[in-house]
Amino acid sequence: MRSDPGAHGLSTEKKSAVLVLILFVDLILISSQIMLKNQQSLLQTIVANMIMPLQLTFQKATDFVGDELERYVFQRGIFRKYQQLKKKHVELRVENVALNRQLRDLQGLKAAHGKFSRFLMATVISVDINFPYASLVIDQGTRAGLVENDVVLNTDAELVGRIAKPLTAFSAQVRLITSPVGGTGAAIESNMLEGLLKGDNGPQCRFEYLLANKPVRLGDRVVTSGTDLIYPSLLPIGRVTAIRQDYLTLEVSVRPFFVDKPIRKLVVLLHE
Repeated sequence: MRSDPGAHGLSTEKKSAVLVLILFVDLILISSQIMLKNQQSLLQTIVANMIMPLQLTFQKATDFVGDELERYVFQRGIFRKYQQLKKKHVELRVENVALNRQLRDLQGLKAAHGKFSRFLMATVISVDINFPYASLVIDQGTRAGLVENDVVLNTDAELVGRIAKPLTAFSAQVRLITSPVGGTGAAIESNMLEGLLKGDNGPQCRFEYLLANKPVRLGDRVVTSGTDLIYPSLLPIGRVTAIRQDYLTLEVSVRPFFVDKPIRKLVVLLHE
């Protein structure tokens, strides 16, 4: 009877594997008995050398993760602080704007104090975009004591116009001196040459038929004369910008001071 060659080969392989396993175990046992100069066995040294790269890799990974986590937490704290400082900066800017507005209002009140006994501050709420030199509307009305023809100044106590209808409880129209409606009794300050100053819906006013019996120079200041019985005398109006002489009269152009200044806030002189 013939033996099965496959079974014979499998048996030989099993024997070889067992032999190798026995030799490996013997090698481990021998290695565990061999002591090196560092007071470690050969087996311990081999295992340590095998594990060391893994330890180093794990340590580097741990350090990296720790550093990144610390950096994230640190930067997050910085960003939060930045956001807080940015918010505070915005709040301070808003507060600064408000304080500057209050300062301008106080300066306007200071210009009025000592000159006028009764007055109040008003804010411009609208301007006619089609005729910006004709009129505007303020946020004070009859409830605050305003009546028609109350005099309106800018915060430097320079003439702007007068209260006109429509006049409501909480608002009023201001007819500007640059409006062609009406006129302003005015005089050249240097010689008190008087005349009627009228507007033309532009940034200039003009004297019509001013008698040419006194000299007028460019840059002369123009003030109210009080002859119109609306505006008090000697209120600053503007300066002479052009002069055209006729035979017996002068046509003098005047640029009001208020047209070159902000008019967000106005001073209204109240009737006694």
